[in-house]
Amino acid sequence: MKTIYKFLSLLIFLSIFSCTEDDITEPGNSILDYDIPQIPVTSDYRVGSRYVRFGRLGSVVETPSIGIYNGNLGDPIVYEEHVKQAKTAGIDFFIFEMRSSNNMSQYNQDISFINGLLTSSNANELKFAISYNFANMNLNNNNRIEGRNLVSKFIEDFKLMIPYFEKSNYMSVDGKKLVYITNAFNLFSNDNASLYQQMRAELRSLGFELFIIGDQQEWTPTLRFDFRFVNAVDAVTHKTYALINVNQYDVLNTFHKFTDIAFNYHKETWNKYNIEYVPTISPSINIRLQNPGSPTFVIEKNAQWFRDFCNIARRATGSSKLIILDSFNNWNNDTQVEAAESYGEDYLKIVREEFKTN
Repeated sequence: MKTIYKFLSLLIFLSIFSCTEDDITEPGNSILDYDIPQIPVTSDYRVGSRYVRFGRLGSVVETPSIGIYNGNLGDPIVYEEHVKQAKTAGIDFFIFEMRSSNNMSQYNQDISFINGLLTSSNANELKFAISYNFANMNLNNNNRIEGRNLVSKFIEDFKLMIPYFEKSNYMSVDGKKLVYITNAFNLFSNDNASLYQQMRAELRSLGFELFIIGDQQEWTPTLRFDFRFVNAVDAVTHKTYALINVNQYDVLNTFHKFTDIAFNYHKETWNKYNIEYVPTISPSINIRLQNPGSPTFVIEKNAQWFRDFCNIARRATGSSKLIILDSFNNWNNDTQVEAAESYGEDYLKIVREEFKTN
């Protein structure tokens, strides 16, 4: 209850006030006036990392330690090195995007990319999961999935994942196949619970139970989209909280406390609906690399900053002890932990140290 009061106060603060650099909140007698407990790593966490398909931007100055590669190809030789790095980091599984077959061209591009990666000589040494993206259905509040006659397509898309579910290295949680749903808060339906239950029943009849993680936007209240998640998904996460608007100096300068309060509020609240909270973290971020006009802060790589973020994530995990990294290789947003010429394997090693016992 104390966490809820803290978070509500934080939301009121964020919604009413924005500040300049000269107006930063000082410590003392505020919801931020506490020390974040350090949570020791006494058992292994399950670490998943988004694996991004991308075209490298000219504005990216970092160089991967394996050399610059084409992130659009699904190159098994590149993936072989990435699997080795993931094992160094203690990453348990990569998350690959699969766009809906409602647009067959996009779907085929994603499947070709995934299949290319999985031909790597060591692909079976690392687990993977699918991130389902339904954006090409063009849903909105006036064009819900039922009204657009796309319920059967939604279910068919999950059936198309079955060849991956059948692979020995597909990621499971307690025997259930893990599927991440991108922008789940935008799955406009007349009845989300019924939609998910119908899809789950179809998959169950084919022998597959699912563990579904739905995501929502960073810095959003838990119950704003409750009807999209309750009786529908197994877990909820947010996009990385490292994405901060430039008018929120307080959030930037007291990031870990703001995030700690928010994560624990979400954990407590979703738990009441029998939904697990899964924290998403990133080591840094620079949206301006691909969007120079972005009104967001650049957070440079800093080992202690990232370690503190990892500790907050450990505090917020649920019974499955799941953590999501955003990302392994998104060089265009500088959220990657992949090894680079400039910082070597530093961030791979931090991930292992912060989430594995050895």
